[in-house]
Amino acid sequence: MNRNLASLQSEADLVVNAAITAAIHGTDPMVIVKSPPGAGKTFLAECACAVAASDPRMKVAIVTPNVAQAYDIARRLTAYDMPRLVAMHAQHRQLPPDLVGRVVEQKGWNPAANAGPGILVGNVHVLAQHLPSLNTHEFDLLIIDEAYQLDASNLMTVCDLAPRTLMVGDPGQLPPVQPVDTANLEAAEHKMHWSAPDYVLDRFPRTPVYELPVTRRLSADTTAFVQPAFYPDLHFDSVVPERNRKLDFAVGGLVPVIDDALDSVASGASIVAITLPGAPPPHVEVDHELADVCSRIVERFLLRQATWRDARCLGEDDIGCIDPNVLNGATISRRLRERGLSSVVVDTVEKWQGLERPLMVVRHPLSTVGRPMPFDLQKGRWCVALSRHQLGCVVVGRASVEATIASYLHRSDTAAAGAEDTVWQGFVAHRHIWSELKRHGRIFAL
Repeated sequence: MNRNLASLQSEADLVVNAAITAAIHGTDPMVIVKSPPGAGKTFLAECACAVAASDPRMKVAIVTPNVAQAYDIARRLTAYDMPRLVAMHAQHRQLPPDLVGRVVEQKGWNPAANAGPGILVGNVHVLAQHLPSLNTHEFDLLIIDEAYQLDASNLMTVCDLAPRTLMVGDPGQLPPVQPVDTANLEAAEHKMHWSAPDYVLDRFPRTPVYELPVTRRLSADTTAFVQPAFYPDLHFDSVVPERNRKLDFAVGGLVPVIDDALDSVASGASIVAITLPGAPPPHVEVDHELADVCSRIVERFLLRQATWRDARCLGEDDIGCIDPNVLNGATISRRLRERGLSSVVVDTVEKWQGLERPLMVVRHPLSTVGRPMPFDLQKGRWCVALSRHQLGCVVVGRASVEATIASYLHRSDTAAAGAEDTVWQGFVAHRHIWSELKRHGRIFAL
């Protein structure tokens, strides 16, 4: 690691240590940590658990928005020598096989499971279900992982369970899922539909905030695209040594355009785009030609024996596909199976949040028929799609994406008066990414 990267790494470690110290030993009841993609925010939560349970010998609850995230945290914590590690979930659930025997399973609440110092892991909903049986300050420290996915209304149900709360999350990704239209709630004094950290900072602006200054997943090239587009208020750099993120091919390219794009990735262009002529076909929900191109890209990566230099030859499990539309994604999956590639994961943005792969193939959300909808323009969705890869990301779309961006007219009714216009922010992010791809010659037209 060169001197600059070592300095950035040291700075990041100081921020992590300061945030943990403030949460455990400080005088403020809440501490917020903002993290870019791949900065190690979950590792920070792990370290906070280990310190709190061993040094002050605290009773700690680490809470996640959903149960899958809770299981993932439990897996990570098994690597530490904890005085007690309990996984709490609903009565009808079973522990994943890899956690059986490694954690104490707790179905519902049992006060005996919280005797003495240690860690209890669970999702916010299972704790909320047992609030009548839980005491105020039942725990000494409450850690909210993926805090920007948790809305304030759910935070309020559990915030009295500990006198101290540490919230860790990524402000640039998907907001909490709301089953109702929240436009009218923007005028309310208490915006309970906002993410937990945003709500706390709105009500208590002097709450300490720590910003992680580096990403350990994204290369410097990807960071140059993602940071200004999605994190204008959170500056961060990559601490990934360039020599550690090299892609090689054992087989030369034969397929025009597609292999040209893949060769560009191998040369260091971590995000490229491939476009099909024209616009998506009208009156159908699935763009079959686009789905076929996505599957061909995956196949070319594998046929050309893509290799992570000095690491390993990449297989199907090292490539992921993202499509915002479930039907389009299912078509890509079918095309991959027809090519004998059944292990490649194809899913929506929501399912990919928090995951990573060496290589990603992503359908451009503005490859749609007609005027883009707020769903298509949502900044967090685009941010997640472009920040899952470690080596390279190939964006696939129609050539009409450029005209869609150029001709877009923003409506004044996309946000309530005085509210943050997230639709406009999303459009600006899309425009920035596409213009940068074009400026750097990374758009390959079929």
